[in-house]
Amino acid sequence: MRSSARALCLLAVAGIAFAQFPPNRKKQTRRSNMNLATQIEQLESFILHPNPFNGLDIPKGLGHDTVARFVAERINRDTPFPSLVRVEKVVAFYDLHEVCPHLIALVPSVPAVAARAVLVRTVAAHGLAAEAQKAASLAGGLIAEAKSSAELAEMVELCDRLGPGNATAELAARINAVRASAAGPESTRLGELLSLRVPRVQAANGIKTQVLAIGDRGKRILEELKMYLTLDYGYLEYLTPWAVSRLRRETWAPAPPQQIARRDDAALRTEVAQIFLDTARNLDRMPGVLPENRPSLRVRCLRGAGFFGHTLSSEDRAFIDKHAAGQADMLSNE
Repeated sequence: MRSSARALCLLAVAGIAFAQFPPNRKKQTRRSNMNLATQIEQLESFILHPNPFNGLDIPKGLGHDTVARFVAERINRDTPFPSLVRVEKVVAFYDLHEVCPHLIALVPSVPAVAARAVLVRTVAAHGLAAEAQKAASLAGGLIAEAKSSAELAEMVELCDRLGPGNATAELAARINAVRASAAGPESTRLGELLSLRVPRVQAANGIKTQVLAIGDRGKRILEELKMYLTLDYGYLEYLTPWAVSRLRRETWAPAPPQQIARRDDAALRTEVAQIFLDTARNLDRMPGVLPENRPSLRVRCLRGAGFFGHTLSSEDRAFIDKHAAGQADMLSNE
């Protein structure tokens, strides 16, 4: 069993609708409206004015409808590539299947193939069945259009989001075809895609297939949790974000085939939270977990339990405050 101390970026906390105040609380209502306006400004800044230093600063606390409306109204064929990457992060963070019809409809009008790949992979990962199937059907054409290592790197990410049974064979063939006429550093970059990144995506997708096939719900969730904790599994650049999504989906319905649309099931959330708590309590019994890594892993488990609705004790809160330091966890209310 291996563990990693790498800090993970925050991806996926559901937005919470703002409270409605009675008429005699005008000051508090105005404050809520001001907060809403400020958060929308933050969302606009994060998506439409990205910079290299705020990639983790996804605005939290907005309702799903508010964020979906922003995406539908502000994202169009002219939205630049860096902003579309930020849209992907926000859609993942809020589980916004609602915006996927809008995003997939933009694809034919977007000129840059890399930008289209971002739209398609966002829909592939977060859309409902019809949109996800449409995204999968577009993958081959996008791969065939890619002509540079930069564009083909985006196709690697597309194959990750498509998941098991994706177009990696087509991608490998396309990289070889482009590399045949490339030279110098570009040829080297293409070779690295072919020899390193494509095999890692293939291996990660094979593991996804194995985990999804686990019929015992508790065992499946535990494997997904180990991925999230960076225990036992490699290919973490692909499996850790996938595990975050899978753990959220485990609260939507009992089994993967039913976990299609976002829905809140209190009993399922409680079950997932309890698995996080049990893991936090048993880290010292897990072979291969180094003693120096246990505090950070326990912080991640406790935060995850809180994210899924468990009320943390004062002792648990004190432990987090003492040991979290600058640790960033994807499944956290903080």
